[in-house]
Parts: sequence; structure tokens; C-alpha cells
Amino acid sequence: MGPTRSGGWPSGRGKSSGEEDASTGYLEAAARYVEAMYAGGKAGLEPAHDALVELALSLGGDIRICPCQTIVPIYRNHVIAQIKPSTRVRIDFGLALGDARPTKRLLDTGGFAKKDRITHRVEITAPRDIDDQVRQWLRLAYDRDREPARGRPAAKLR
Repeated sequence: MGPTRSGGWPSGRGKSSGEEDASTGYLEAAARYVEAMYAGGKAGLEPAHDALVELALSLGGDIRICPCQTIVPIYRNHVIAQIKPSTRVRIDFGLALGDARPTKRLLDTGGFAKKDRITHRVEITAPRDIDDQVRQWLRLAYDRDREPARGRPAAKLR
């Protein structure tokens, strides 16, 4: 069972202080969202998903993994990355890298021009695609998001 499955959620890593009452319902729903994302033909992508979540959590105690129905955003103070099983054979690992130059592998999403948080993506087909380059890009996205959102204190995690 991966880190985003029921019973495998890191305690407190998917919620901020003050959300305790709603957290149980969300955590149950989050596990269902991830299970549904990788049901059927996308099941083969689950190991890559779990490896990306583990990589994100290794960045620091201020990382929050917050699955939705179609994507899994990764937050520090803002969204720094997202996991999206786009096809039966590919996860699009989106990254908030601002105006970083795209490469053959680090694709421009057009997000910077549209003022979206996610500006680049990397195609991931298996855990072996999560190499030092992907780790470096995720670390860069993490480092770029040092400040909490204006007018709002950073979420406190337990």
C-alpha cells in the first residue's frame, strides 16, 4: 500500500491545523480518489505515482500531498508540483518552475505565459524515469516556494 492509500497516509501531512474535524472524511476520500485514478488500464502507473509521492515527502516536513479526483497536487506554501495520470502509460509530472528554460525532457506547459502555477511537465512512465534530473527539478520547485502566500500564514503541520 503506497503513501496515499488509506492507512498509509503520513499523519498530519495532508491537513493543516484547524482541519481535524474534516480530515478523516477527506483522507478517506483522498484514498478513493487515488485508487480510482489508477484503476483499470492505468494500474501499471501506480508504482511511479508512489515513487513520486515518496520523493516529494522526502523534501521536508512542510510538504502536503492533497489528492483530488484527477490530479495529486503537492504543496509547500503553494502548489509546487502535481501528479496526473494522463494516459494509460504516462504520468505527467507537473512542476512550478516559473520561467525556467524547457529542455527536450522538461516540457513547457504554457503555464508561465498564462500565469499558472504549473509551468513545466516531465513524462513519467515508470519509477526508473524518476532520476537525478527529476529530483533536481522537484527540489528547484520546492526551493522556489519558500514564502507563504501573502496575507495568510503558512499552514502548520503536526
